[in-house]
Amino acid sequence: MHLHQKICEIKSILALYPHGATYDIISEDYAELVGEPIGWSYAEFFLIMNNLNSICYSRDFYGNIHWTSMSPKTSHIRRMVQLQKNPHRRRKTTTIGPCNFDGPPRKKQMRMKQAPPPPQSEESEEIEVDSSVEDTDETFQSCQDPFNPHLYEYQMIGDDFFLALARLELGFMALPGVKIQQSGLCISGQTIRGAIEHLNRMRRGSVSKRVIINLGTVDLLHGRDVLDIKTEYRMLLSQLKEMGIHAIVTTLPPIANHSYHSTIKPNWEKLNAFLRRQRNCIDIASGMMQNGRTLFSCYQGEAKHVSGSSRPHVLWNRIGRQRILKAMKAYLIEKL
Repeated sequence: MHLHQKICEIKSILALYPHGATYDIISEDYAELVGEPIGWSYAEFFLIMNNLNSICYSRDFYGNIHWTSMSPKTSHIRRMVQLQKNPHRRRKTTTIGPCNFDGPPRKKQMRMKQAPPPPQSEESEEIEVDSSVEDTDETFQSCQDPFNPHLYEYQMIGDDFFLALARLELGFMALPGVKIQQSGLCISGQTIRGAIEHLNRMRRGSVSKRVIINLGTVDLLHGRDVLDIKTEYRMLLSQLKEMGIHAIVTTLPPIANHSYHSTIKPNWEKLNAFLRRQRNCIDIASGMMQNGRTLFSCYQGEAKHVSGSSRPHVLWNRIGRQRILKAMKAYLIEKL
């Protein structure tokens, strides 16, 4: 099928979902309507849809992307669907769980503001898509960016460990074409000092009002004095406080390839003791240990070189990432 014809079919499908439809729903409806698969990977789908002026997207609370057509040619269909009590093809579009997407970021912030509100149930009151344009919340806008990792409403600040967690478990993406891998404030090889410098360079209001931090491992790997690390951590937390940002820190899980290193291990213990004394701290380290020993089953089999550091890292594997994600979610849900 010709590209233009395929896009027209997708727009007609989106017209049936005034509050947006996910890629899975669009693909399923397309196959049902046309009789053949959509034939695009999510990356290809995202790239094509993202470059159409009449298509926009939003992300729900759980990070799932919902696509909406703003095309005037299908506005009559959208209106008819909204007026129906039980639309023929209407279905619940909310999918609980982390998002998994692979495509470029929105190029225009103004288009992002056209996104509809999060999907609602069939029984909820139907709302015109444009009615929410002026009420779009800054935090919600920042959460829509697939290159800006968030866990619920909390922006993630970290190094390779958070970067891998954001990409592999939450579906966020690293910026293309850069030497050092980065997704938002999760940056390969990032030190505490590096995070402070990044915050200083960012424009006012571009950081969420809530952040969750996992930093310090790179500082330890490079042999920095623990007193200097703690001093810079205080500077980072003080800077965030001055910016009006609520910060939550996490303890550092064991550094697998240095679990028994004579210098790094005692410094790691001292830094974690410091982090646990902070007002808002998630102890993710305890979930990666048993009886005081490192759970190597939670780590990848070998150390790997990362783009932002000269020190090889043994990153968390899926078991480890899921353990840490579960601990953070349990803590954050109580805070929301």
